[in-house]
Amino acid sequence: MRRLPRIPDLLTTANLCCGTASILLASQGELTAACWLVFAGAAFDVLDGLAARALGGGSGLGEQLDSLADLVTFGVAPAFAVFLVSEELLARTDVWLLMAGCSVLVVASMWRLAIFNTDDRQRTGFLGVPTPANGLTWASLVLIQIGTPVQHGPGTTVLRAVVTGLFTSEAALFAASMAMAVLMLSSIPLPSLKFKHFAWRGNEVVILLLAIGAALLAVYGILAVPMILLLYLLSPFWGKLFPKTT
Repeated sequence: MRRLPRIPDLLTTANLCCGTASILLASQGELTAACWLVFAGAAFDVLDGLAARALGGGSGLGEQLDSLADLVTFGVAPAFAVFLVSEELLARTDVWLLMAGCSVLVVASMWRLAIFNTDDRQRTGFLGVPTPANGLTWASLVLIQIGTPVQHGPGTTVLRAVVTGLFTSEAALFAASMAMAVLMLSSIPLPSLKFKHFAWRGNEVVILLLAIGAALLAVYGILAVPMILLLYLLSPFWGKLFPKTT
């Protein structure tokens, strides 16, 4: 007799539902709602991990469900939104390079998730950019491009112009997609955002990431998400300022 789904598995299913709804809404032109659903999926992704740990740990089935849901929500859904926005802006019949760039994001997400599930080195941290970070970054870029209001922090006009330039050039978008794919499949050591305990010592990088990220969100709004990704990528360097705990 099959067991009933555990609470973490139900939360993972909610993540998948967000990704599916995002794709369906994007196909109907509802890109704002579609992108925010990627963020909702990320919230469920965090909650299923918390629930699994609270209930004594995850399961093999839960790991597989989580990866399948993440592929849809943070791989397929944001890539589809990126394609729709760029195709409309470019207004060209030849979109092969654009299609290739979006496909690269999905393929790299799939490989990234498969590697993560079979790599014991990534139980306490990450090697390469996690797939949710990929999805949130691209969803935020789409939101910025379609005119989602942002806070007017220093350099906001320049930053928005950079995003617009990305979406109006097939070559730039393809290059950015390839760069993100390389980052996802790389061996760059990146911290997990899980607290080891409630003390400062040993959690310095995570606490600073969360604090600076919150400050950037207050100053820039959704425009802060790509900045937070950059801060996260640089964390192995400034993280060396803090002594290792034993």
